[in-house]
Amino acid sequence: MKHERHLCAARKLFFRISVLCLAFLCLWPGAALPQSGNTINTIENCTVRIVDSEGQPVSGAAVVVKGSNRGEISDAKGLCRFRKIPGNAILTVTYLGMTARETPLNGRTEITITLAEESLQMDELVVVGYGVQRKRDLSGAIAQVKGDVINEFANLSVASALQGRVSGVQINQLNGQPGAGIQVRIRGANSIKGDNEPLWIINGFPGDINMINTSDIESVEILKDASATAIYGSRGANGVVIVTTKSAKQGDVKVTYDGSVGIQSLAKQMEMLSGDEYMIYLNKKAEINDLPAVFTEKQIQENTFNTNWQDEVFRTAVITNHAVDITGGNSKFQGSLGASYFNQEGIVKKSGYERISLRTDLNYNISKYVSASANIIFSRSNHDQMNSQGGSRGSSVIGAALVTSPLATPHYDDGTWNDFQTQPAAGTNPLAYLYEIKNKWYANRILANAALTIKPVDGLSIQLAANISNNQNRKDYTKSLDYPNSDGAASISLGETLGITSNNIITYDKGFGKHHINVMGGITYEESTSKTVGTGTGTGFLSDVVESYDMNAAEVKGLPTSGYSNWKLLSFLGRFNYNYDNRYLLTVNFRADGSSRYSRGNKWGYFPSAAVAWRISQERFMKDLDWLSDLKLRVGYGVTGSTAISPYSTQNTLESVNVVFDKTTVVGYAPSDTYLGGLRWETTAQLNVGIDLALLNNRIRLTADYYHKKTTDLLNDVEMPRSSGYTTALRNIGSIRNSGVEVQFDSRIINKAVKWDFGINFSLNRSKILSLSEGKDIFGGTVSNTLLSDQLNLMREGEPMYLFYGYVEDGYDDKGQIVYKDLDGVEGISAADKTIIGNPNPDFLLNFNTSVSYKGFTLSAFFQGSFGNDIYSLSMVSVAYDYGYNANALREVLYDHWTPENPNAKYPNLSQNISLKMSDRFVYDGSYLRLKNLELGYDIPCGKGKFISRARVFVSAQNLFTITSYPFWDPDVNANGGGNSLIQGVDSNCYPSARTFSLGCRLVF
Repeated sequence: MKHERHLCAARKLFFRISVLCLAFLCLWPGAALPQSGNTINTIENCTVRIVDSEGQPVSGAAVVVKGSNRGEISDAKGLCRFRKIPGNAILTVTYLGMTARETPLNGRTEITITLAEESLQMDELVVVGYGVQRKRDLSGAIAQVKGDVINEFANLSVASALQGRVSGVQINQLNGQPGAGIQVRIRGANSIKGDNEPLWIINGFPGDINMINTSDIESVEILKDASATAIYGSRGANGVVIVTTKSAKQGDVKVTYDGSVGIQSLAKQMEMLSGDEYMIYLNKKAEINDLPAVFTEKQIQENTFNTNWQDEVFRTAVITNHAVDITGGNSKFQGSLGASYFNQEGIVKKSGYERISLRTDLNYNISKYVSASANIIFSRSNHDQMNSQGGSRGSSVIGAALVTSPLATPHYDDGTWNDFQTQPAAGTNPLAYLYEIKNKWYANRILANAALTIKPVDGLSIQLAANISNNQNRKDYTKSLDYPNSDGAASISLGETLGITSNNIITYDKGFGKHHINVMGGITYEESTSKTVGTGTGTGFLSDVVESYDMNAAEVKGLPTSGYSNWKLLSFLGRFNYNYDNRYLLTVNFRADGSSRYSRGNKWGYFPSAAVAWRISQERFMKDLDWLSDLKLRVGYGVTGSTAISPYSTQNTLESVNVVFDKTTVVGYAPSDTYLGGLRWETTAQLNVGIDLALLNNRIRLTADYYHKKTTDLLNDVEMPRSSGYTTALRNIGSIRNSGVEVQFDSRIINKAVKWDFGINFSLNRSKILSLSEGKDIFGGTVSNTLLSDQLNLMREGEPMYLFYGYVEDGYDDKGQIVYKDLDGVEGISAADKTIIGNPNPDFLLNFNTSVSYKGFTLSAFFQGSFGNDIYSLSMVSVAYDYGYNANALREVLYDHWTPENPNAKYPNLSQNISLKMSDRFVYDGSYLRLKNLELGYDIPCGKGKFISRARVFVSAQNLFTITSYPFWDPDVNANGGGNSLIQGVDSNCYPSARTFSLGCRLVF
């Protein structure tokens, strides 16, 4: 309770500070009022014409008189008119996708202003590790995604918006449940035991991307090669994603509203047996198994029960997103305040995700040499979760929605939940689970940054920055007394992670004729402390009224649990950039990390990198090629590391054990591992060769990269001799190689009144396991249920990562049973007959986007594709092969199973004694091409003197269609619906993705 009071007080304080900042921003004299001045000449009528670089009119551009609230929108001819405007006025022109421009009027009555394409500007800044660089000066593999691209469609999250947008980055959803996580892989996976997720940097510090609303994003930079990521040392082995949120800007107070509302539904239903077909199906199984018929012909003809459990479980759900951003200021002080509300109902009933976010950004120029800034992001999320995936024979909601008998109804006649005791197949009542079992997860996240910047002399900058992050979560589980055969159950689990980061950076930037240098050095410190506590699950409650808030009322108390962990990281870092005449570029990075996770003697890791680039287009012999805008060759090499292991993996630790002492069981402590010390850092060395090409005044742009990276000293648990008294121990065991090619192509095909843009990106990655401890295979998890019991993914020397391993089918025998190939030549089928049966790694990823705009209308489409990957579908096992327990089945099983008359059937004999093994029968081609986003938007011309300076409306659709041969719900699945790095490409009744239709708008005041 004390902790909750502190949190409540913190929220109130944060809210008051935000309100005061907003009031201060709105009342600040220089933020909204023009400066007084001497009397000047006034122009009675002034005509302004806005054109693009091709001389074509720009419709919908905002033209504002700087320092006032006067503004106009250009019409279809690119024209707008002002009456009685000061002759010395400065006109500020903005248009989405083009660089803003300020132009003095200088007493002219007619003026033409040319806007340049923003995406074509080579001098725009790109955020890199602990600094910024001009895009044209990059020598590493860094991709940038602007905020307007992320907000181009009504995406549900930042990660979802990035999916398919950048070559070399593979993003998979773990499942379609609202608020569910995603998996991001940049240039493949580097670790077996450790985490393979990239480092997320928010406004310069590590943060949780789930707390950010898409409308808050200014830009996202993805650092892919080691020459770019080595500056993050042991945090950068898996790539780095830098997210920059919108910052405070000088100018009049501007209010922006982004909002959308949509409906979501299941993209497709699985075609299961109807009530009549199910009765026929059971009779056929009985006949095949020499059992009496379950139903008579009369019962089948008179049957009126036909429950479609998919209709009962799924629903049409509403999704809403609202965001407001207020910004403004003068040369001394700038501030912004943002607030957003996101609510997504799940397409499975009683599931959903809700998030409220607040963001404030303050900049204060204390003097010519000193400035201060602060940024605070707060989010509160509520998540209604469920056991939606996994399990067999309906032990999950998703599975139960498919295999539950269509003859059963959700309720008995008296209104109580059906427990299926009278049905041919008993299992979980999915509706009872949805309504009577609650898994509620609450999270509060705060990310607060503050920085003091000192610029004592020209070119020298000293920045002292600090960050604090606090993530608190609570999960409440309750099972109602109304749940079938339940005496009630409840539990509570709490967790908190507190992070502290300090970045102290010195930068010197100076030009000397044709020479330009940028030197950066710094010291950073990170510390993270996590605490968890749980009540255990109590059972036997008299009432549901208190839910989980009176755990002492349980007849059988749960076993309490608690946990604690802490890690620290001290780093010294430096970077040197050299630019000669914008032709020859050199970047050198170095970082030394000292980590508490590693043992004495190995606590420090050293991570150097270097990259060179040659801008050939700037050479004298290329100057006459007018069609060539830019040509640059890049080569980089660097070393990064990983500390993604448990904080105490390399230390002697004790664990509690129950022992019998003097005929009494007591709690004691024993070593948890055979610690021998000497564990080394997982280290990744990467070579990158790339080319940047731009043609026809940057209308055609191509970036291509080849990379080769090798990770050594992989960490994993290895088996120990029984004589040691332990089963496994963590050791350095091997190495992995990833190599591949990335291509990004963008173009403006038509650049007149009609504008047509087209982009495509291609990614190819090949992984190979070079060595493992004693050459022994590593299995990435097992499946164990009443249908199958076997290993899933395989790691083997000389092979790609995560392969499927099992038996190869060889048709049916004369009784319709599945026959497996005997590969070892020894009579009988054994484990020696197993072989590689599938590969979940895609051959390549291909994504493309296109947009056409005309007179304010814009039609945009984005296609996402993955090709050549396999899926091991435990989902298909449960709906098509569960013959022994009378579960419902796919409709095609009834009409295409083995009989003497149909020996080449798709499915085997309906014998209840079917013997299933993990085989290639359950491996499916997971290739797909999906129309992920389709949107039609219109920029509404805002007339003269209107309160709204800009308005845009749109209608959009997500997941409109998917071209695939995969027979289950969604081919974009991964990791059994969970997050185990070693289990890849496995679908086990994953929560399906939704098809969404949205309507939204953007208003600028």
